[in-house]
Amino acid sequence: MKFLLLACVAALLQLAVCDPREQEKTSRNDFEEVELNIETVRSKRGYSLDLEHSVDGVFSPRGEVNIDFGSTKPTAVFPSKLALNEQQRSAFQNIVAQNGLYTIRARSEPGNPKSPFVVASVPACFLAKARFREDLAFHVNEVGHLISIEFRTPFVDSATCREVAKVRKHAARRHPHILLCQRNLKEATFYSTGSVFGATEGPEVPRIAMTATKVAAPPGVAPVRLENEPEPEEQQSFFRKYWYIIIPLLLVLMQGGGEPPAQGAAPARR
Repeated sequence: MKFLLLACVAALLQLAVCDPREQEKTSRNDFEEVELNIETVRSKRGYSLDLEHSVDGVFSPRGEVNIDFGSTKPTAVFPSKLALNEQQRSAFQNIVAQNGLYTIRARSEPGNPKSPFVVASVPACFLAKARFREDLAFHVNEVGHLISIEFRTPFVDSATCREVAKVRKHAARRHPHILLCQRNLKEATFYSTGSVFGATEGPEVPRIAMTATKVAAPPGVAPVRLENEPEPEEQQSFFRKYWYIIIPLLLVLMQGGGEPPAQGAAPARR
């Protein structure tokens, strides 16, 4: 009987020592928060982007755009107009007829020929309908590298694009807007404007799960707490929580009672 009680006490002590919650607390390693220190390399003079475009399926030089960071608001200036030659105009008309895309690209890091290209496309019909007036938005990151190019050309419905591609010149007299588009295709001179947008801080990602029930963190991972959230109460093991009841009970069971009387022996007299 005493051996059984001692075995129970040893098992409870082992449970208290090997409590996974205690091991998790002692072996938990906090992640070090490394503050990124990005040095801005963007100069006030800005830089020039070499643009390329694809009219006949092959990219060729289109010209440059000057990005200026010196003013209060960054600007993008096209120093020269782009005029398509006869071969390019014919290829552009084929793109319009096929409802294809006019594509431009530029290196993400000016002066670095190994940097990846940033690509942007727009339906060729949109440019023809807009008289080749294009508005380009250049998005840069915090160090001035190009991350995206955006066409801001007015939208044209697909029905109008089909009419521009299929209606012949003599039939286009009944459609002045289509005749104007065909005239623009013959000229094919781009009137380009641009703007520059820097990186902005987005909304903060929630640091806790937005749910009604709180999900426990997996073993070895510290739960995320708010800045003003108080420290959570320590979860104790069963033995540490009720030791003041378990130990006296075990002592009573180990010491109480004495030896039972032998069989056949006379009971004690009063």
